[in-house]
Amino acid sequence: MSLAVGILGCCVAASVPANAETWPARPIAVVVPYAAGGTVDRVARLVQDGLHTRLSQTVIVDNKPGAGGTIGTGQLARSKPDGYTVGMVFDGFAAEGHIYPKLPYHGQRDLTGVSYMVRSPMVLVVPAAFAYRNLDEYVAATRSTKAVSYASVGPGSSNHLVAEAFFEAAGTNGVHTPYKGGGPAINDLLGGHVDSMIASLPLILPYVQSGKLRALAVTSPQRDSRLPSVPALAERYKGFEAYSWVAMIAPSKTPQPILEKLTSAATATLRDPGVSKQLGDAGFDVVAGDASQTNALIQAESARWGRLIKARKITLE
Repeated sequence: MSLAVGILGCCVAASVPANAETWPARPIAVVVPYAAGGTVDRVARLVQDGLHTRLSQTVIVDNKPGAGGTIGTGQLARSKPDGYTVGMVFDGFAAEGHIYPKLPYHGQRDLTGVSYMVRSPMVLVVPAAFAYRNLDEYVAATRSTKAVSYASVGPGSSNHLVAEAFFEAAGTNGVHTPYKGGGPAINDLLGGHVDSMIASLPLILPYVQSGKLRALAVTSPQRDSRLPSVPALAERYKGFEAYSWVAMIAPSKTPQPILEKLTSAATATLRDPGVSKQLGDAGFDVVAGDASQTNALIQAESARWGRLIKARKITLE
């Protein structure tokens, strides 16, 4: 009996690398837990062909929006860890556990990093017709009226958290106005129904360039070359730094050889000159970080935003 068990164990052990060696043998689904046309979906579709080429397999972008990204991410967490279902998430993924205490999954336990793909600075913007011509006037307004509103794509989103980090640094407050996506938020901002927003550069760059929105500050440590006349918040609030980012993740029990192939394919795609130019023109900075860098990013961001959420008493409202 012991000999039979031993032989069986050897066969099972031997089958794992064999499966990894033959992967992928069928199409790969990339779950995007947000609506089509959004930031994460845009990155997914820009890298889709490159992943297909490097993995020699069809890559399908599968949009599963809802509940701030937690519906699609939950589906990913429950997926079979075989490399055929991976996901791409936004920066809000790191804060989910602090905002949604009853999630049926644990982000850092049930999911693991594959690629820290891209990041972008965020920009404080106001409608061009509004009176706030610069950061000083905006901050003065928040101190005098306490009624300056700011839009976000939902509680716990980077728009929400980075705005609260800014108000914490400035020693003031704004009125949070959550929306169910970037489109509705931008539409109300353009229409003057909300006073301001801190949004990712790719989302607002076309509106700033067309003169419909006025950029007051960027959240990168230095000014951004795409908006050279716009000051960095760090020029006034020392050490202030925040980015919007997109990462690829997978179920945590996915075999290591498969994860390594995914990371390699993502890295090569992101560093392809054609892809990196498209991303750069859209306002993204290519990072192409590996799995360990991705997990380190998620852990650090979770700690940072968890502290802020507690300190500012941020809830789902």
